[in-house]
Amino acid sequence: MKTVVNEPLAKTFGWLRVNGTEVDAPENAKKLSLSLSENEERTVAVENAAQIEAVLAKGATLKLIQLRRGGNETLVSDIRVNCAEGARFEWYRVVLGGAASYDNCSVELAGDGSSFAAELGYRLGGKEKLDVNCEAIHLGKRTKSAIHSSGVLAGESFKLMRGTIDFRTGCSGSVGNETEDVLLLDDTVRNQSVPVILCAEEDVAGDHGATIGRLDEQLVYYLEARGIEHSYVYEMMAKAKLDAVIRKLPDEKLRRELLGEEEANELD
Repeated sequence: MKTVVNEPLAKTFGWLRVNGTEVDAPENAKKLSLSLSENEERTVAVENAAQIEAVLAKGATLKLIQLRRGGNETLVSDIRVNCAEGARFEWYRVVLGGAASYDNCSVELAGDGSSFAAELGYRLGGKEKLDVNCEAIHLGKRTKSAIHSSGVLAGESFKLMRGTIDFRTGCSGSVGNETEDVLLLDDTVRNQSVPVILCAEEDVAGDHGATIGRLDEQLVYYLEARGIEHSYVYEMMAKAKLDAVIRKLPDEKLRRELLGEEEANELD
């Protein structure tokens, strides 16, 4: 059955085709309901798709790691989190390829001083697809959000990143930030970046920025002049971009597995 996923909080021009995506919703997502008590800290790691609802009590911290290692399946994830006073939610999403991934992450910063941080890293090739909708909804006072994505596109791959920072009435003193860094390895890739800031409160600060493009030719020439083969230059830079996100994972075992023994030892 067809269903629309990743619908953003604010609609935009229809011709952009970013107001949600119609897909055949598979029944392959893990379903989790999480409730963290006051000041509790928990790290949860899941592979592939997940449907997660989480409620974080005062001062609680939830660190969620989502990993996709590839595969031919279409995977749909939906994450919804509510943060009470002083609570914190961290979302780490690593996509190492895969036919099609659809990820929605919506976080309500309901309590004063609550916070949300998202780290998304991906590497796509062939005709792989990544479609993301990430929302930080600021409700409480002095809340903070930081959404960062970094990835590499090659072949005929496609990536759509919707990042929304929504300052609701009453969230005075809140701060939101979104940044994106995309490396394009081929002219045949397709990239869409849709950063949105919604504001119904005066005393807030929100900003976004994006760096999208190919490798600097002077850098490539510099590395080649020092004996590094052209193809390896691109491989090296692509790996570095993804590894920068992997190094932030709050799970040492998984971090070491993905980085490889030699690079993991550099962290010690």
